[in-house]
Amino acid sequence: MPDFHPATRLIVWGVLVVLVQSARGPLLWGFGLFIGVVAFVFASRRAWVLVRRIRYLLLALLVLFGFFTPGEAVLPALGQAGPSVEGLALALTHAWRLLAVVLLVAILLEFSNEALLVSGIATLARPLTFFGVCSERLAVRLLLVFRYAEASPPGGWRALLVARSHLSDEVLVLQRVAMAWWDWVAVGTVIMLGVWGIFR
Repeated sequence: MPDFHPATRLIVWGVLVVLVQSARGPLLWGFGLFIGVVAFVFASRRAWVLVRRIRYLLLALLVLFGFFTPGEAVLPALGQAGPSVEGLALALTHAWRLLAVVLLVAILLEFSNEALLVSGIATLARPLTFFGVCSERLAVRLLLVFRYAEASPPGGWRALLVARSHLSDEVLVLQRVAMAWWDWVAVGTVIMLGVWGIFR
């Protein structure tokens, strides 16, 4: 089995995220269930950590959509103070999409180490250098987002506000690897599937 370039893995991951957001009805639920099974089989520890970190966001989705969307009351005795059928349906749909994306992040982090992620992001961001954007710096910043989604930095989020902290002493090695022919085949296939999934 060919070892895919980090940029290829990120493109596949991005297309899967887009498909999750564009899927509707049974396709969304089936796709999300498949992602969940893969995540909890191959990346169970990361999956549980990330799901735990978004538990309050999931609760907020339930409250905002369930209780503030007009429609048929689930509990007629509560009247307008209770949740609506349409609101709960919207809440479950958006929560399912969020869970699927978070589990895709868990899968990506499980099979790609930090050096690979930085290399892939830097490769994809290379065209931005024409606009004065440093692709390596952008890659490192995005990597820190992935890292702190999984584990808080020592000292909590307030440590990120300190001008000079231990973070400035970290060294990340950027590996530059050329994309092979199978990477281009995989990227083309996934992009075509993504376009078909969005505009079908």
